[in-house]
Amino acid sequence: MQTSHSGTILSLYRMGRLIRRVEEILKDEYAQQQMRCPMHFCIGQEAGPAALAPLLQAEDYVVSHYRSHGYYLAKGAPLQAMICEFYGKASGANGGTAGSMELAHEDSRFFSGAIVGGPLAIAMGIAFALKYRNEAAIAVAVIGDGSLDEGVSYEALNLAALHGVPLLVICENNLYAAHTPAEKRTLSRSLIERAKPFGLPAVQLDGTDIAKLHSELRELVTEMRSSLSGPRFVEIETYRYCGHVGPEDDNWLGYRSVEEITAWRRRDPIVKARADARSCGIPEPVLLDLDEEIEREITAAIEKAKNDSFTRYDWSLDQVWSGTYAPVVGNFGSGSVGEFDSRQAETRLKPY
Repeated sequence: MQTSHSGTILSLYRMGRLIRRVEEILKDEYAQQQMRCPMHFCIGQEAGPAALAPLLQAEDYVVSHYRSHGYYLAKGAPLQAMICEFYGKASGANGGTAGSMELAHEDSRFFSGAIVGGPLAIAMGIAFALKYRNEAAIAVAVIGDGSLDEGVSYEALNLAALHGVPLLVICENNLYAAHTPAEKRTLSRSLIERAKPFGLPAVQLDGTDIAKLHSELRELVTEMRSSLSGPRFVEIETYRYCGHVGPEDDNWLGYRSVEEITAWRRRDPIVKARADARSCGIPEPVLLDLDEEIEREITAAIEKAKNDSFTRYDWSLDQVWSGTYAPVVGNFGSGSVGEFDSRQAETRLKPY
């Protein structure tokens, strides 16, 4: 009979394993050239989303960077819709028009984007709105260490601290911004020391131990919900085994050493999570059944995605095109506002 603790450990392992296998299978499928969107895999970085998943409530918002598949699943958004999105199908989470880097699921209050630092600014705005409306929810911003090279990140941190908004900032430090290591980008190597001057409580956590990370995040999130004490900044030390983008995992660009990758693989968070499950008394057959269940779920989702219909061109165009100006334009001009003319002359800037 499972205890409450073993049940939690099994749940954490399942989410971590699901994220890992989704990414590994998608990596292999991507080579078939049926998914035509850029793909950033989070293989090696599963601990963050897996540890956070049980702590999220339906009313919470998560705004993630573009290596987002794990956090999408952690927020409870449907696997099927995510995979259909990658194949450009109408049944995708965004109608097949967003792909991986702009993946979102509005009903689950999950959003992501390709602008470095953008998730922090957007999540700060959401957190401000939550406080303004007295809503009992938090906003989570998931960023990479490269985001702290962007000015907008510091503006957002300053405003979050100033207004005491319910914002949890998770900064995944995987040591690289694209292909550039931290030591070639900045002399300020401590990320939490960059957040502290704004008055944010900041902590650095191990991103290779899902169970320990869950316990530490639970304490932070519980405190945020109970005391309404403002934002928190968490740096998670982690590592991506795949290249920056695409399925390559043999470091063909040469920006990382084989020794470095091998050392991080010895700290594999999924291997550790499985060992934790065994150590708290979960039998191997239970874990094997869970693994097989995950395989069936992913295989069925990919098969359906391949067989579903592509998004119609006219529907896609309707999402980004209008034949008229928005009503708000009338507030910025005089006289009548006619139909939009794509051939009109561009605006010429003049001195004030």
